[in-house]
Amino acid sequence: MKSEKQIKIPTLGGTSSTKFICSKLEIKEGMNVLVASVNLRDSLTYIAKNFKCSVYGVHELPHIVISAKSEVAMAGLEEKVKVKVMSPITLDFEDKTFDLIISEGILSQYKKTQILKEFYRVLKDGSFIGVADFYWKKSPVPTYVREAWHVEGGAIETLEEKLKIFKSCGLEPTFVQDISNELVRYYSEFKKIIESSLKERRFSKNEFKEVKRFKHEVSVFLEQGGDKWMGYVAITAVKKSL
Repeated sequence: MKSEKQIKIPTLGGTSSTKFICSKLEIKEGMNVLVASVNLRDSLTYIAKNFKCSVYGVHELPHIVISAKSEVAMAGLEEKVKVKVMSPITLDFEDKTFDLIISEGILSQYKKTQILKEFYRVLKDGSFIGVADFYWKKSPVPTYVREAWHVEGGAIETLEEKLKIFKSCGLEPTFVQDISNELVRYYSEFKKIIESSLKERRFSKNEFKEVKRFKHEVSVFLEQGGDKWMGYVAITAVKKSL
């Protein structure tokens, strides 16, 4: 019996957002770089291929880590890149281990002060963090929009609120730019994948529930005006003394 074809979910940002963030940072040879991103496999391989650094990737979902390890191995980068299953809010690294942290698409999945304080702890004094994250372009946000991106334990805020949280955690923003075009690309690609998958295969009850949730999120952004509220922003910040 043939196995069912799996949905290949697109990664938010792909390599483009990683490349953009890295272009706003000074990445030197020999740096220790921590990557905690939804697009882990793409971010890790881009950084390892283009900079002479030691790169460490973390994600708390095993299938994301497995995918990243496979990509790293195929690219022949295993000597430069280490990948582990690890929560970004309980990092198993010593204080002041990293010269740079790159985080894309995951901050809003956690309590901001908790994850940013953990990043602060493992980041060396005077070093930088580069982030891509969701934010509300304006408020108040309609309930149907807010609920489409609700994550238990996480939160999305306005850009002004987000920058205040960064500063309160000892991370002083040095560069801020809207990159919401990444969301347009991501959700447009996601819509095509969902539509084709619904035609090509059958889903279990649990799988269909998940597909339905994805489909709703895509619809809210592309067809129900969600793009007027939901944005994506690139931020770089330097570690200051608290």
